[in-house]
Amino acid sequence: MSKLSYEDKIDMYKDRKKGLSLSKLVKKYKVNIELIKYTIRLIDRHGFDALRTVKNKYYSAQDKERMINKD
Repeated sequence: MSKLSYEDKIDMYKDRKKGLSLSKLVKKYKVNIELIKYTIRLIDRHGFDALRTVKNKYYSAQDKERMINKD
């Protein structure tokens, strides 16, 4: 199985809403049917923003030290 990008998930959702069957989506995106069902439910409930992933912010050693010593 491959990891789907944000755009792939949006396309998959739109394909499903156009009436494409789950079995055709499995073949097209090469993912488990449960992942497709989960993604569709997630978007229906929370919208496309639920698919976005936020990366953790990186702080340098100097920034960390400055934050700790801040009075």
